Amino acid sequence: MRSVTVVVRSADGRVTVDEHRCAELPDTDGESADVVVVVEDGAPSWSRLLDHDRELASAHPGALVTLIACGPDLALVRLGSPAPGGARRTNTTRVWPVYASILHALTVWEVAPH
Repeated sequence: MRSVTVVVRSADGRVTVDEHRCAELPDTDGESADVVVVVEDGAPSWSRLLDHDRELASAHPGALVTLIACGPDLALVRLGSPAPGGARRTNTTRVWPVYASILHALTVWEVAPH
């Protein structure tokens, strides 16, 4: 598990600094992570991804962001609630932990008082 700091600056000059703990599973210290990233091997079905997301939500109830990567350009993302979010795409490989940390910062930024 590692500590991550993300700075978000809005067009109107607001600045939010988000500090959180990110675990790329399997990680023995991942229970206290704010961001959890898992890489699925092969091409899992959406049904299997949803089951895996529910398992992660149960095992890591404090995680604000969970991301299950399915290769370099597809992931299932959950923001906050136990229900899974939408799939997101990127063109760059091996950036899912960075992407998940940015999602965490943006989620905190949206709920923080302005």
